[in-house]
Parts: sequence; C-alpha cells; structure tokens
Amino acid sequence: MVVGISKQERLKTKEDFFEEATNIYDQLVEWRRGFHVFPELAFEERVTSSRVFQILKSMPGVEVTQAFGETTAVIGKISGKREGRAIMIRCPMDALPLQEETDLTFASCIPGVMHGCGHDAHMAVLLGVALLLSQRREMLDRSVVLVFQPAEEGLGGAKRLIDAGLLDSYNIGYALGFHFWPKYGYGKLLLRPGIMTALSDRFHISIQGVGGHAAAPHLTVDPWTIIAHVILAAQALVGREIDPTESAVISFGHLEAGEAHNVIPEQIDLWGSLRALNVEVRDFLQNRLEEVVPLLAKTFRGLGTIKYHRNYPQVINDEGLTSLVLRIARDSFGDENLEIMDRPLMAGEDFAFYTQVIPSCFLLFGTGGKYWLHHPKYDVPEDLLPFAAGLEAYLAFCLSNMLSMGEDEIG
Repeated sequence: MVVGISKQERLKTKEDFFEEATNIYDQLVEWRRGFHVFPELAFEERVTSSRVFQILKSMPGVEVTQAFGETTAVIGKISGKREGRAIMIRCPMDALPLQEETDLTFASCIPGVMHGCGHDAHMAVLLGVALLLSQRREMLDRSVVLVFQPAEEGLGGAKRLIDAGLLDSYNIGYALGFHFWPKYGYGKLLLRPGIMTALSDRFHISIQGVGGHAAAPHLTVDPWTIIAHVILAAQALVGREIDPTESAVISFGHLEAGEAHNVIPEQIDLWGSLRALNVEVRDFLQNRLEEVVPLLAKTFRGLGTIKYHRNYPQVINDEGLTSLVLRIARDSFGDENLEIMDRPLMAGEDFAFYTQVIPSCFLLFGTGGKYWLHHPKYDVPEDLLPFAAGLEAYLAFCLSNMLSMGEDEIG
C-alpha cells in the first residue's frame, strides 16, 4: 500500500490503471501507428504537434497549449486540488533521418525519415497517460503537466523549452522521463539513482586537400588518406590514452565526399559523436581531437579543422525522487519486474537539461528485441503500450499525492 494516499484514493489501485490501460489498447495502437507512418524531424513536428493537440483537446479536464516557446511543443495540464510544484511527464516527438526497413504495414511514408527511436510509441503512451489521469483529475493533489517535446535527437529541444520558461510557467517542480529500451528484459522497469547517461557531444571534421584524377594521386593531396588516419587515430585515443577503467566512445556517423568514383575530391567532411561518463575524460579527448586533426592533415600536406560542440550533459536521477519511484514500483510490481542498473548508459538524452534544474527521474522500459535503437528495422512491441501507459499514469498519480505530504521532502 502506498504511503501518503488516502483510503478513498487507494481504492483506485494499480489494477484499475492497468485494466483501463488494457481497455484502450486499440486506441494506443492507432495513435502509435498514426505517428509512425508520418514521422517528422526535429523542430519540424508540425503535423505531429497538431495531432497531439487535437487528441488532448478532446479529453476532459486537460488544458492544452500548442507552440510553447515558439516551437512545435504541446503542453497538457491536468490541475490538482492543491497548490504546489507540479509533476511533469515528458516525451519526445521527433524522428530520425533514417530510411525505414521494417516492412510494417504502417511503415514511414516519408523517404529517409523514420521513428527509429520509439518516439511514436512514447507519444501514444503519454496520450494514454493523459486519458487515464483526466478520468481521475479530482483525485490528484498536485497538477500533472504532460510535455510533448520537440527535438530530442541532438538539437536540444528540452533546453529550448526551459529557456522559454516552461518550468516557471507551469510551476513544475519534478520531472519524469521514460524510454523504451531494447536488449533489456521484456517488460522490465530499469533505473538507477545518480548518473543515468553519459555526456554526449558532437563534432564536425573537415579535411581540405587538392583534388585530381584517380589515376594520378601523386598530383593531388588526397583527403581520403588523411581522413582514414583521423578515424584510426580517434580510436587509438580511446584505446591507448584513456585509463581502461574509464568509459568513453568516439563514433562516426556521417560522411560527405566527392561526386565520382574516379575523381579524388578536394574536401571530405565527417561528423561524429563523443560519449564519456567522466568530465575530465571528455575534456581530455576533446583537447586531443582538436590537436590531432590539424596535425595529421598537415602531415599529409592537407588542412584539417574540427568544430566541437558540447551537446548534452548527463541525466542525473535525483536521489529523493528516485527513492519514491522505487518505493512505488516495489510495493506495486515487486522486485521481479524491477532492475536497478549497475552502471549508466553510454547514450545521451536531452532530458538531462531538466535534471540540472529540478529533481528528476528517468526510467527505461525493457523491450527485448533483436534490433538496437536507431536501426532501420527497430520496432517497439505494441503489447507493451498499455503496460507503459498504466505504469506512467500510476506513478504520476501516486507521486501527486505522496509529494503533497511535504514540499521540502525532495530537492
């Protein structure tokens, strides 16, 4: 039994939430597939935003705002009975620049754009949460704010909303974030207090050479030779200049070069990411990349530049809020469905910007599955949608009442 919820409120148990979430399974699937078939990139989620807005507007007791902060964001608020800092649940809306290869009947109709990170499912789940909580709005002590956020995939939509005054405008004091996560146990809830994700940065390397005919490389300065050495050197930095007990990764994801098979190009541009769990390690690797790129290019008579962007900080799960979430999860679902992660993710998440300002907790739903996030064949098991909606709604409902026991209890 959850401490801090009255006898009347406890009548609405987790079984009620899950039963009602199961009853709206078809609706959750319909929402999810509608988002999946028409994906939109960061800050371009106009059709998605309009659809979310219309669905939320149809729900009783949900106050809806569109285009918050002059973005595509949609904010829904379910007001509680008492004053106090609200609980935010956030989900991302943007898709990836990725060609889908799932062969689903509802696969993306937009060439080169795909919901390859599960954000389509996240939106459907949060709409389900909104529906479940709207039916219990008179039982909420604190308000719950539902944030459909643009541009999680690398462009910092969270920071944009914070800078636009989201937290103050809605008196938000606590934040919950959720993400479906493959490779972990199907139906498991995973989290950890403290550091949850890595620092996540991005960089752009440009190599300038002298182009020419492929048959006469001696008359050129071949940027391909330089870029090959840069890629190998970057891996050597991690493998030979970082303490093996530390965690860091440098990966390359995008390259632009040339227009013909028999022409050595003038220039090659390469984009990549750097992840680390330690600030000092990140600083060291950034400095070494900025040293190595121009030196290697000069060695082979070219010119090399690097533009390094510190992208996302680490998601830090607040100890107090995470403790409450764990208490609710243990009491309600048992340890068999709960896993405390022994180490952080090497992934980056712009939910990190919220965690820098207010007590926050970021959780994962294990989906099992063969394909990793950002894979062209990645898919979310739709039978997990009701479980996720029921769990998120129940956690928010419990926290709304438990946190009202004392404003200073957390944070």
